[in-house]
Amino acid sequence: MKTLYIEPFCGVAGDMLVASLSGLGLDFVQFKNALSSLPVEENWEIDLSQVSRHALNANLFSVKIDLLHNHHHSTEHSNSKNESSHTPNHHKHHHHRSLPEINEIIRGAKKLSKNVKNRACAVFAKLAEAEAEVHGKDITAVHFHEVGAVDAIVDITGTCLALEMLKIDHIIATPIALGTGTVHSAHGVLPVPVPATLNLIRGLPTENTGIKSELATPTGAALLATLVNEWNTTPKGSLIKSSYGAGTRDLKERAAVLRVSLYEMDSSTINSNYSEDEVAVIECNIDDMPGEQLSWVASEIMKINALDCTLIPVTMKKGRPGIILQVICKYKEVAKFADFILKETTTLGVRYRIEKRFKLNREIRKIVTPYGTISAKFATDNSDKLIKVKPEFEDIAKLAENSDESYSQIYKKITNNIQVH
Repeated sequence: MKTLYIEPFCGVAGDMLVASLSGLGLDFVQFKNALSSLPVEENWEIDLSQVSRHALNANLFSVKIDLLHNHHHSTEHSNSKNESSHTPNHHKHHHHRSLPEINEIIRGAKKLSKNVKNRACAVFAKLAEAEAEVHGKDITAVHFHEVGAVDAIVDITGTCLALEMLKIDHIIATPIALGTGTVHSAHGVLPVPVPATLNLIRGLPTENTGIKSELATPTGAALLATLVNEWNTTPKGSLIKSSYGAGTRDLKERAAVLRVSLYEMDSSTINSNYSEDEVAVIECNIDDMPGEQLSWVASEIMKINALDCTLIPVTMKKGRPGIILQVICKYKEVAKFADFILKETTTLGVRYRIEKRFKLNREIRKIVTPYGTISAKFATDNSDKLIKVKPEFEDIAKLAENSDESYSQIYKKITNNIQVH
């Protein structure tokens, strides 16, 4: 099982993705041959070269269009070109293609697999949705300017092709670095991030760098928004290789590169019988709160739908006894719980991390017992095999209140009569 780890610490663009992926062992001759089947009108070819960015050796991928043979196409100025977030102003010959026209080109490539075509079309569909929202149009009515150019088509399709050729099974990415300022586009001067990029990164983790340059382009943002499986988690497995893909511009503030790393893990170590998801673990150390207040905090945290809350006794600096308040919650709810902890406890800061977990599938069912009907939690694996059953505490407690038998006696009798196969 191969995992790709993408670090867009200086933004992301289509050509930067292709450039970085090419350094992970990609057969570039085979790659070039497959892409050549894209049925576009322009005469073009691709090139891969080496450049230095802040003393880092990086690959530079470019699509060269023969302007002399394509002089009949319209010319536009653009600094918001999706193929690189670091491309200077220059004249380009661009088509104004619609989404159906771009899909037809991609579907017509005879040397590309169905999977590559589906992924590339999905990326363009994501782009079309973002552009349609900006311009208030239906996605089929959107006519792409920069992203309709052959180099953008090559970058997006090339990224999807490279992922297939490298046999990538899973993709993880860190927060996307964003720039500021303005750029010139086919629609005039636009703020950075441009509106389409802003729509595409909605809900994704980002970093505002303050760098006056378009670091994340619509093409790059659409690729990550469509293809990434996980955000901001640590990849598992052994690191096989890392590679750097360069943008055309050489920025002063940061190395204008995108780093990708390939991790490999033996698929036999992954237990596919169980579901897997991500949770956030929030923690803080407290040594100056009364126990009754901490008890109230833990109770309130559970009331606002934490997955779990634990008070862990520890010995802190200078030998003082203290408590680690640990909360497990959904990743998207980190801010809510951090805010509550900072307001309702004496801590001055909280830390959090994202962790993966295997879990059983759970369902609450009613069961009939000699003592009456109670609720129980039934846990199954992905093949629906029953692994364990746990009666609800409150129900057993109520039964014990009206019985001569103790809680533990009733619990034992009920669980012994439940068959787990």
